[in-house]
Amino acid sequence: MKKYIFKCSFTVWLVLFSIPALAEYSARELLDKTRDKAASESMLRRIDTSEQSSVVISGQNRMQQPSQTNVVQIEIDMAKHLARNTSKVQGQDFIMIKQGDKAAMKLGAGAWEIPTGPYENMAKDMGNLFVCEIETPETNETAVTWKLAPTEVLDGNDAFVIESQGNTAVAIAQERMTRGMTKAFSGKPGQPPTVKVLEYSSKHWISKSDYRHLQAVQTSKFQITFHGNSQLIETSSKATSKYNYEKFGIDVPPDAQKLLSNDSNSIK
Repeated sequence: MKKYIFKCSFTVWLVLFSIPALAEYSARELLDKTRDKAASESMLRRIDTSEQSSVVISGQNRMQQPSQTNVVQIEIDMAKHLARNTSKVQGQDFIMIKQGDKAAMKLGAGAWEIPTGPYENMAKDMGNLFVCEIETPETNETAVTWKLAPTEVLDGNDAFVIESQGNTAVAIAQERMTRGMTKAFSGKPGQPPTVKVLEYSSKHWISKSDYRHLQAVQTSKFQITFHGNSQLIETSSKATSKYNYEKFGIDVPPDAQKLLSNDSNSIK
């Protein structure tokens, strides 16, 4: 009898030991795993919806600005080294297409042209989902504390839920926003605006079946100071990113293709 009990116990232990230890991944390991998964995808579409409300502060005056919602669609075909960005800029339809290290853009009813100025910087980063992490990686001083929240069902998918704890993401957000502001105003005279991050949090939904990124929500509150005057802008923002991996095609209009085929159109 003792041998039988031991044999059964050993069998149960062996079965439990052989089950994939999904629950044993830490929040950080799951985020790394989903990043590796995204890097291996052949096609990826991401729709970013940003909702912002701002207050302009000048001296003792506070002027509430109308709330703004901006939607950006990013499509990447890894095999063809092709990417497309579709959004609105100052109320006009905006399209940028990048093929390899060349890019073409169209704003409103205007003609296709080679990106210049701030659009050139945008073209350099386009198609790289991890540019922030690469250019400004976390350090011991800026590392975010991540936690696993209870799993949820999102659009019919069982998902791990990972979120930053408290304001532990503020430090890395501060570095990345500062770098982004410097890049956006590079080449312009004078000192770039200064950004101060007051609050920042991030939440991610990751498919339990294949570790694909399903959704991310980032909320923030920050201040931008423009040098040369006493004006300050305080902004509260919520940015939601939804991911889709279905196959799609990126149409390249003939006028855009001419620019992409031009040997002189190469992003440095």
